[in-house]
Amino acid sequence: MTYTELSALLSGADAPVVLLEGTRELSVHKAPFLTALASHLARTFPHTRFRTGNAKGSDAAFAAGVAIVDATRLEFVIPYAGHRRRERPANSPATAMGDISPARVQEVVDATLAASPQYERVAVNYGKPKTHPRQRAAAQLILRDTLKVTGTDTMPPPVAGIFYVHAADPDRGGTGHTMRVCRARGVPVINQFQWLEWTF
Repeated sequence: MTYTELSALLSGADAPVVLLEGTRELSVHKAPFLTALASHLARTFPHTRFRTGNAKGSDAAFAAGVAIVDATRLEFVIPYAGHRRRERPANSPATAMGDISPARVQEVVDATLAASPQYERVAVNYGKPKTHPRQRAAAQLILRDTLKVTGTDTMPPPVAGIFYVHAADPDRGGTGHTMRVCRARGVPVINQFQWLEWTF
């Protein structure tokens, strides 16, 4: 997707949400590019909200750019209440896996398995009372990644996802999973090989 196409997409929507996230393996030399992009988008499209997962690395760099402009338009989807609380602006809304209904959890599990069947053992054990804490923590992380895309009744799905991926293996880990969920749901996926070429 070109910058012109993204601009048209955002300008034509009433209250769009853009997903911003990526690998934790972000060098200090690359972080300013993510922050600058997020800041530019937040300034240029003031009716747009931005959603991220509150992880170290790319998520944090993108979030910093939005927060510079307007932290109230920065949404965090987190695996559990209190996750990296000190790293989040106090006036940025946050939604945790524990905040959503059992029916919505099942929808998130189903979407997770459809996009990444390899996570079946982790995902299906999330709600079971005897699930090992380590397995539950892993499930919270991967389901959180799905929830960022599926949304809830009060948190609409994103219209686009902008990512900073691991260059050698873009589809690995939680970022790869999130991109698969986006593609499965028709959400355009934009990685740095595209957006670093943008001019605006």
